[in-house]
Amino acid sequence: MVRTTPTEPVLLYVVRHADAGNRGPGAEDHLRPLSPDGQTRARLLADLLRLSAAGEIVSSPYVRCVQTVEPLSERHRRPVVLSDALAEGASGTALLRLLRRLPDGSVACTHGDMLSELIQVIQTADARVEQISFDKGGVWVLSRHGDEISLVDQLQATVDDQSGMMSYMG
Repeated sequence: MVRTTPTEPVLLYVVRHADAGNRGPGAEDHLRPLSPDGQTRARLLADLLRLSAAGEIVSSPYVRCVQTVEPLSERHRRPVVLSDALAEGASGTALLRLLRRLPDGSVACTHGDMLSELIQVIQTADARVEQISFDKGGVWVLSRHGDEISLVDQLQATVDDQSGMMSYMG
């Protein structure tokens, strides 16, 4: 009989892209960039994840998602890898397959509809995650143990407009 030790859980960070203003008419939505507020949030996300994110940085090919993780990419000197599994309207199966192969500490940037897909197939493992947030620029901390993925925390970088100080809700 061979005994194996269980593998340690892997932490993954799934980010909803930061603010990109209002969706316009036409088929060019994939080119919509971040708003000035979204650019600020992207820099705050890089600060928030600077110590945690040690794996790959993967993004939907939509401009607003890529721009959301570019400051983190620059900080870690890692490329942003584009994945259609994170694009709007992608299949939940493709998203899960991607999350199951990413190394510990990876960041994946996606869209609100994909978070809705994801919450249908993962578990909420921690009682602290009482109300699921789909806020732009928000971060879901996932734990993967084998093929099982659980939501264990939510993070949001905020700036106090009066003091300019940055804080994290989670």
